[in-house]
Amino acid sequence: MATNASGREYKCIVGKQDINVLNIGGDGSLADDDFVSGSRLFMRLNQLNNINYDAAFTNASVMRSGRRAYEDGDFIRHYGSGVWTWDFDYLVENEVMLQTLLSLATGVADCTGAIDINSGVHDAFEDLSHGKSSGSDNVGIILLEAGTSNTGLDADDQIMHSAVLQNLTLSFSMGTDAGRMHASGQFMSGYAPIIKNSGVTGATTASNFEKSIFDFASGALTVGGHAVTCTDFTMTISNEANRVGFQGTSAETDGYVRGGLFDISGSITVKYDANMADALSADWKANTAYALALNDGSTFDISIPSARMTGHNLDFADEGMFVEIPFTATTGAAASGSLAVITMS
Repeated sequence: MATNASGREYKCIVGKQDINVLNIGGDGSLADDDFVSGSRLFMRLNQLNNINYDAAFTNASVMRSGRRAYEDGDFIRHYGSGVWTWDFDYLVENEVMLQTLLSLATGVADCTGAIDINSGVHDAFEDLSHGKSSGSDNVGIILLEAGTSNTGLDADDQIMHSAVLQNLTLSFSMGTDAGRMHASGQFMSGYAPIIKNSGVTGATTASNFEKSIFDFASGALTVGGHAVTCTDFTMTISNEANRVGFQGTSAETDGYVRGGLFDISGSITVKYDANMADALSADWKANTAYALALNDGSTFDISIPSARMTGHNLDFADEGMFVEIPFTATTGAAASGSLAVITMS
C-alpha cells in the first residue's frame, strides 16, 4: 500500500509573482525566478488550508420533459470557467511577509516605511490583463509543497499562480495567541492551479516581527483623540477583483478588473469610561468623523485619519463594561484624502 501523507509535512510558500518572468496567466514550469526577488517566503501556518476548487466548476442539472427522473447526461459540469480561492490565517512573524501581503492587497509596490492609502492607491487603475508581462508585480503565487518524506507525492505540489489578494485583515486580541497580530485573507485566481513538482528549490523565513496588542502602551491607542484601553482591534482592507470573460479552450479568465469599492473597515473594543463616553457623544451621536490611531512607539503604527462609527455594542459584563465600535474609513472632506497610513520600519 502507498505511504500515507502527513498534512504537517506540507509547506506553504507565498510570494509576489515576477510578471516579467512569468506573465499573468502564464503556466510555465514554476521556478525560483518566477517570484519577485526577496518575496519567496515560507508562510508558517497553524492550520494549512487546501485550495478551494468548488467555485471553479459551473454546474447545471436539466430535467427534460417526458420523464420524472434524471439521466446521467442531465448533469452538466464545466471546469475552469469559475475561480479558485485560498484562505489563510497567519500568525505574523515576518516583516517582509506582512509587507508582501499589504502590497498585494493595496497595489502599493513598496510597502516599507509609510504606506499611505490615498487617492493614488484607492483610485488607481491596476492593469491585471491576461498576458501582462511588465509593470507592477501585483499578483501572487501560492505553493503548497509536499514534504520530502511524503513518498510518491513529490509530483503533487499545488501551484496557484496569477492570484489576486481580495482582502486582508489585520487583527489583535488580548485573548488569542498572547495578543499577537494575525493577518488573514483570501487569494483568488481565474487560472487553474498546476499540479506538479514545483521546481522551487527553497524559501526563507525569519521570526523578526512579532507584534502584540500589548506593544501599544498607555496613551498610544486613541479614538477621536481620547486615550483608550483596548482589548481587541481588527481592520480589513477589501480591494476585490473580478475575472474578465474567458480566453482559450480551457475557459480561464482573460485577466481581472478591480473596479468596485476599495474599503477599509473594522472594529475596536475598548473600556467604557468617561473618555469613551465623550467620544461616543462627540462622534457617534453627532455623526462626525474621528481619527483612530495605534502606535507602538517604534516600528509599527496604524493611523486612520477620518473614520465613521457605524454602530456600537455596549457589553455590561461583570468584569467591567466594554464597548465594541465598528468603523469605516473615509477619505475625509476631500476625495484625495488618505483612508489609512500604515507605517513599518
